[in-house]
Amino acid sequence: MGEPGERFWLLGNPSWWGIEGGALPPSLRKGELPLPSEWGDAESTRGRWQRQRLRPIAWGLLKPFAWAPFFLIACSFPLAFPGKTPDDQTVALTLFLISWSLLVIPLLMERNSQPSSGGTILSLPIDWKLLAAGTVVFPLHVELDPRLGWISYSFFVISMIRSFSMMSESFAIPPARFVAPVNRGELGGMEIDSQWTILSERWIRGPMAILATDNGSLMISGSSRAGHDFVCLAYRHHTGFVQDCFFEGHPESEALADALAKPPIQLNNVEWPSVFTLPCEEE
Repeated sequence: MGEPGERFWLLGNPSWWGIEGGALPPSLRKGELPLPSEWGDAESTRGRWQRQRLRPIAWGLLKPFAWAPFFLIACSFPLAFPGKTPDDQTVALTLFLISWSLLVIPLLMERNSQPSSGGTILSLPIDWKLLAAGTVVFPLHVELDPRLGWISYSFFVISMIRSFSMMSESFAIPPARFVAPVNRGELGGMEIDSQWTILSERWIRGPMAILATDNGSLMISGSSRAGHDFVCLAYRHHTGFVQDCFFEGHPESEALADALAKPPIQLNNVEWPSVFTLPCEEE
């Protein structure tokens, strides 16, 4: 059956969805769309693309996200009730930094843990504009008017609320990418659809081609696992997080359907390594 880390590399670990008793995840979970027939015979183990489910994003974010609003509210107390702490400004600033760190750092770590993800810290689903506006206004309350401090604080609160809304939108589609085995010893120059921007004409570990979309991009990349080589296709949201590009209700479903009606890359007909294949439950 292979090592535990390989057994569930494609289907996903049953514990992610609370599946117990030795049951396996279904071949298609709710909302997942089967690949078009041009992507390979679903009954065959040769030359077939398969969905690789990635760990649900909420796993690493629920606890820090639950505490972030608490610290943002708490940072206002030293300023609303001055003189109750040894240094009101320092305490307020510390609580403020903790509140936003509980959003930004877990988001960055979660994105970095996803294969095929990318982007800068500014592409995270955070309302940076209102956060920056509040940061600029806040120091002015010392020199001009104390009420400006509360105006800036309202910017921070609204920014956090809007950030949660942006995250909800970004995470509405679960993370997954699509992989196919390759024998790079038999690969010459690979044929990739001409609409893609080619980054490498040969198989490499890392990005090989990219196709921009209205709200993100599709990326073809190479990766290796347990001594086997693969070609991967992933949709990367503009926030840098990976989303399943064959999923019901995807915001870019129409554009993706056109771009992915057939595999964008022609591969040799390689057998799937048995270490990665498991029988799966029907939905």
